[in-house]
Amino acid sequence: MRTHIFASAACLLLWSFFASSCKNSGNVKPSATGARFELLVVMDDELWQAPAGQTVFELFDQDTPGLPQPEPLFKINHVKQSDFGDLLKPSRNIFYADVSPEKYTQAKIAYAKDYYSYPQCFVRVTAPSDSAFMQAITTHGKEIAEYFVVSERERTMTFNKKDLNKNAVREVQEQFGIQVDIPVDLKQSAQKDNFYWITNNSGYIRQDLVIYTYPYTDPNTFTYEYLTAKRDSVMRQNIPGEVEGSYMGTEWKYARPIMREITVNGEYAAEIRGLWKILNGGSMGGPYYSLTRLDEVNQRVVTIEGFVFAPATNKRNAIRSLEAVAHSMKLPQDMNVIGEINVTGNKKTQQPSNNNQ
Repeated sequence: MRTHIFASAACLLLWSFFASSCKNSGNVKPSATGARFELLVVMDDELWQAPAGQTVFELFDQDTPGLPQPEPLFKINHVKQSDFGDLLKPSRNIFYADVSPEKYTQAKIAYAKDYYSYPQCFVRVTAPSDSAFMQAITTHGKEIAEYFVVSERERTMTFNKKDLNKNAVREVQEQFGIQVDIPVDLKQSAQKDNFYWITNNSGYIRQDLVIYTYPYTDPNTFTYEYLTAKRDSVMRQNIPGEVEGSYMGTEWKYARPIMREITVNGEYAAEIRGLWKILNGGSMGGPYYSLTRLDEVNQRVVTIEGFVFAPATNKRNAIRSLEAVAHSMKLPQDMNVIGEINVTGNKKTQQPSNNNQ
């Protein structure tokens, strides 16, 4: 059901607004308010209750890909234009819709960062008619949703830089010659040859991150079949389950992994979202996200993957957080390194050990 902003939420926003204003009195714009993956839709009630509003709702309420249970892409709050005042303008994600034959002759989409607050993501769609508005959403809805998702990821990456596990960052740099912004919440690590594993080891929402590399010898490496098979091989060798003979594998029965070709720092990358489970014993499982790139300097493939174990709990934000860590990875070519990197493997431990900041 389409949601509205309640009084309690308004009070929370009011408190956050004044708190941030006092704290940052020297800033022109207030700090953005609201929770991660929360979206404020500004649209008059008549339009919101019409097919045009339903189109917007379905765009942002669609299931987040790669999760074991349905979770919406965003938590949607709706407000009509007349109620969109100073209290709500600092919201972190705003989708603003305006349909008027008097004001507009054609549909237009405008994207803006930090329009009313910082850091904020703002999209405005204007159109002369309901049909023109719906056509704009149908045609460009995917890129609009992606704009909000990427903005959330960038916020997380910026936040992580403020509180890193410096020991882990150094370990990864020394072992692989790459940079990854590993947040302080991930504390227990283990190293093997060409394999690194770190976890928060939480009993509530467990988050794990692994990095592994192998030589680049064949252009067919960056195919769906090769990357998914390679993942199973690496995980079987390096992440055993509690039952003897069990190991982490890919869950194929309920949902096939989804691969997408993207660009990172202007270069090709392959991202895969899927489900994992402990095979041959055990009942653990959950979502994973992997990002694979080519280290051009050392002619090797580098994969960084995050996976989550959180039974009976929503997992969207947890896996999105690890996705942000993956996208912080800088390979030698990203750091303008000339020549080969001296890469070492080394510490051999079966399970992650304590690695404090």
